Amino acid sequence: MSIAAEILRAGLNRGRGSTKRSAISPIGLLVTVGLAVAVMDVAPGAVTMPQDIEQFLVQVAKFSQAETAALENGTVIAKAEPGGNDTETVTVAAVKIRATTEQVARYYGQMITYVDGEITKAFGRFSNPPAATDVTNLSLDSDDVAHLKACKRGNCDLRVGTGLDTLRSSVNWNAPDSVGQVNALVRQAVVGYLGAYLKSGDAALVTYNDRSEPVSLKQEWQSILAGSPYFQQYSPALREYLEQYPRKALPGATDVLYWVKEDYAGLKPVISVVHGVIYAPPDHPERIVVVQKQLYASHYYDGSLAVASVVGASQGTAPATYLIYGNRSRGDLLKGGFGGLKRKVARDQAKKSAEQTLTTIKSVLEQAAPAAR
Repeated sequence: MSIAAEILRAGLNRGRGSTKRSAISPIGLLVTVGLAVAVMDVAPGAVTMPQDIEQFLVQVAKFSQAETAALENGTVIAKAEPGGNDTETVTVAAVKIRATTEQVARYYGQMITYVDGEITKAFGRFSNPPAATDVTNLSLDSDDVAHLKACKRGNCDLRVGTGLDTLRSSVNWNAPDSVGQVNALVRQAVVGYLGAYLKSGDAALVTYNDRSEPVSLKQEWQSILAGSPYFQQYSPALREYLEQYPRKALPGATDVLYWVKEDYAGLKPVISVVHGVIYAPPDHPERIVVVQKQLYASHYYDGSLAVASVVGASQGTAPATYLIYGNRSRGDLLKGGFGGLKRKVARDQAKKSAEQTLTTIKSVLEQAAPAAR
């Protein structure tokens, strides 16, 4: 849903990937698409920071005037705060980037499909309707397959949902190709799941049965959305589109559905399925809003919503763009353990990760900028 500041990936080693990849998380990939479209060369003399962007940073995100001044001077600003419950964290980050449209499009055009083989193991886009060929490279690791064999509702190390019993009973676990059977069934289930979502929207969202108390992703998503009033304030048409999907059309919106498999040190490999929306508001041609809504995660997540606003501006005679990013994520890694201390450490790491990620994006694009002028 988001940049690498997302709470469940915070604090991990980000230095392993190529600078082409930066430190973007699976749902943060859609931010790159928005940037590639939205960065604009605006005439000299334009307002440096749009009023609604400044209002959001100061009044909603509660950044100080000193922090917004630092943003104008090239510093990345970020914060991570507790959310609506003890499993939720809200991360906000902002950066001002001096770059041309051509540079951003070229750089981020590569990132959406970039598989580094270290963190990002596989990636695929879904067609409409979804097809088996969309998930050819999607597979569970052998450890996940082994856990699946012993899984029971309420006590499972992998999130499958209501189809768990059917999946387990459909596999000949004594056969030499049992792993292949599992992955074939998982691919089939993912394609079917996406097909149902495209037809029915939130009604098709999974209920995770891996723990003693089932978690309805539909309820989590609706709760996250209700807990994001700024979304309604700053982009009501987009919020309504997501809430009513697929029953309502939205001019200027492009849907991108994809899956990604990532392997972060210290965590189990996570397969995520994401609905991204790239929205170019007709009344704001200088900007784009990018939303990432998580539809499934094989581990850790209870739900996630990421919203990025990318706004073209000018800095003297040079083009510039603001990337304002917010993420609200819930996950079971924050349950139990050391309670409040554990959550505080996680939030601190989320803030640090956001700063590192946006700094990398800014550095790479601005270093390349002179060559494109």
